[in-house]
Amino acid sequence: MNLWDIFFTTQATEPPKFDLFWYVSIFTLLALTFYTAYRYREKKAYQRFFQSLQAVQLILLYGWYWINHMPLSESLPFYHCRMAMFVVLLLPGQSKYRQYFALLGTFGTLAAFVYPVPDPYPFPHIAILSFIFGHLALLGNSLVYLLKQYDAKMLDVKRIFLMTFALNALIFVVNLVTGGDYGFLTKPPLVGDHGLVANYLIVSLALSAAITLTKKILELFLEQEAEKMIAKKA
Repeated sequence: MNLWDIFFTTQATEPPKFDLFWYVSIFTLLALTFYTAYRYREKKAYQRFFQSLQAVQLILLYGWYWINHMPLSESLPFYHCRMAMFVVLLLPGQSKYRQYFALLGTFGTLAAFVYPVPDPYPFPHIAILSFIFGHLALLGNSLVYLLKQYDAKMLDVKRIFLMTFALNALIFVVNLVTGGDYGFLTKPPLVGDHGLVANYLIVSLALSAAITLTKKILELFLEQEAEKMIAKKA
């Protein structure tokens, strides 16, 4: 098998096995991303690194989809984290939408690595590399945005629930049209399949709660950081 086949084959087999080495490596990278995002969030070079990594990952992944005419049921950017990748990377400035997807991307990256559900290709296929480095880039970009530009008044709990249910309603329709499982609304992991409507409600409630929890943890952290700054100046 040549390098092209290793990285870009369209022959699905099975996803890689996630053993102890995988989890140690991934959570080391996660810890490093959290630490460096906090330490170097103001550095332009650091910001450009994660932005460039995300851009390259998305271009390679969707270029592979496009060149190989992959079915619409799997080649559209309607997974939650992939939508977050595009929004956090491309949407300029400060907005409730960018803040929402940055919160979603932070939780989503952790969830993706704790309970990985990658495409059925062996490592180091582009889909698997995209899964790993795409989520790490999403986490880095999301943390930089949240640590630099977070505004608690911009996104309350009610708005989080409304945006999540509206977003999942869109994904629900896309799944009906394409026959896909975007957002895991067709076959949710862990809880199982309870029918389309029940799946939509379960996933929407769980995701809304997770984003809200992420918001609360972030606000607590930022409050503690503000108190430290005040104490230093006193």
